[in-house]
Amino acid sequence: MELKLSENLRKLRKERGNTQDELANHLGISVQAVSKWERGDGFPDITLLPYIASYYNVTVDDILGCNSLRKQEEIEAFKQQAQILINKGKRKERLELCREMQKKYPNNEDVLCNLMYDLWAVDRTKNSEEIICIANKLLKSDSLEIRYSAIQNLAFTYSELGNDEKAVEYAKMVPCNRDLLSSVLKGKDLVEHCRWYFWDVCDTMLQLSHNMMQCPEAGYTAEERHSIRETIYKFYHMVFSDGDFGFWENRLGLLCRDMAISSAETGNVDQAFDELNKMCEHMEKHQTFTNIKHTSLLVRGLEYDSSQTGSSDEYSMAYGFLCSLDDNPRFKPLHEDKRLEIIKNRLKALG
Repeated sequence: MELKLSENLRKLRKERGNTQDELANHLGISVQAVSKWERGDGFPDITLLPYIASYYNVTVDDILGCNSLRKQEEIEAFKQQAQILINKGKRKERLELCREMQKKYPNNEDVLCNLMYDLWAVDRTKNSEEIICIANKLLKSDSLEIRYSAIQNLAFTYSELGNDEKAVEYAKMVPCNRDLLSSVLKGKDLVEHCRWYFWDVCDTMLQLSHNMMQCPEAGYTAEERHSIRETIYKFYHMVFSDGDFGFWENRLGLLCRDMAISSAETGNVDQAFDELNKMCEHMEKHQTFTNIKHTSLLVRGLEYDSSQTGSSDEYSMAYGFLCSLDDNPRFKPLHEDKRLEIIKNRLKALG
């Protein structure tokens, strides 16, 4: 256990606004002794600790930093438990866990950040006011990652509420996609940074293209939507040239499902079934994914495991695909084909 006695003594004295002389006089010792304690060159006699604690109206544990360490350990345990729940898609249980931690640590940024995301996931409209309140508080964080999370939630929440002007205002707070780190990092840090960029760039392309194609103003035909998704599908294969897709198998499954929708929409039934079979292959591989160390040149050496992933709810992605085969009207041309039942059975086996 690392004791931060010198740091805590300095902090307590400054918060109270007193001098080293005043503490020394109270304890009946020399000011040089107090100075040594604050520099970390020595420690108070154990018999003095209760008097110092009384002087500052705190506990001995506060002075030693034990309470701070216990708090840190409890927060870390909370974050681990929260990650387990999100991996299982148990959003409501995770929200309850966050609520309990909020009662104990109402201003802790890790707790508030997790709470903010779960409020959004469980009921973004109902919880919008609380999400905005928490996000505005987190905008003042020293952590760049937490500030980005706050901006993201503000932009998404205002968009959900139909306040497009506010949503755009917050979205513009995020810097343009200009990577300065690739110009200033060196050695292993530079290599790892660039490889993670390539690891993530495919998913960024997938998200942007999806958002763009959802917009009626884009004016894409079914054939053009198919072509865009096929391009991104091939791009994944270029980056992960060894076929070491790992976690991204689910994205490839999604692309194949959506290409099959376009194929069915244009009456190309055989092609649609080929793509649905590929979808199943990718989802079967994703189902067994636990961890991977990539070998493809652009991402070589990067490691990723299933504990770093989450789920939006308790249902699997494969179950969502299964439902879409019945619910999406664009799959109607496939409904009388016996091959559809085979696809459904493969998805049912994935749970």
